[in-house]
Amino acid sequence: MHPTQREKEILIKLSEGFSSKEIGASLFISQHTVETHKRNLMYKLQARNTVHLAVLAERQGWTAQPTSQY
Repeated sequence: MHPTQREKEILIKLSEGFSSKEIGASLFISQHTVETHKRNLMYKLQARNTVHLAVLAERQGWTAQPTSQY
């Protein structure tokens, strides 16, 4: 299973240390919606908690941000 674009955005923010409340505010979605995406991601990766989720997502390459071309 692969993450949706929104799930990738949330994973990147999580890996940068943002809280669910901060992620919601930055993406203009509710904290509850962020928690739902996190729960779905944890199911997809069989993660035990948010830290485990971030580690597994990094291993899968899901938190890599595209590099800009100058």
